[in-house]
Amino acid sequence: MSFDIVLTQSAQEIAERSGVLPALEERTRGEIAELPGEGLEELERRLFHAFALDNGTEVICSLTADGAVRIDACEAEAA
Repeated sequence: MSFDIVLTQSAQEIAERSGVLPALEERTRGEIAELPGEGLEELERRLFHAFALDNGTEVICSLTADGAVRIDACEAEAA
């Protein structure tokens, strides 16, 4: 399965700051591939897919109109 990945500004900043950009892209491809059936079709049906990286970064994936996967991310800081 082949698709482009588009990061939001937030995801780009978090990935660059924490050094997880390659891991973020690799994990996203793996998460989409593990969705039932054809991953991209399932992503479109679900509207989004969320997961967390080991460093606590929360990731939300959605499908764009042109078939790319948009990644948005946020960090939660300890209280």
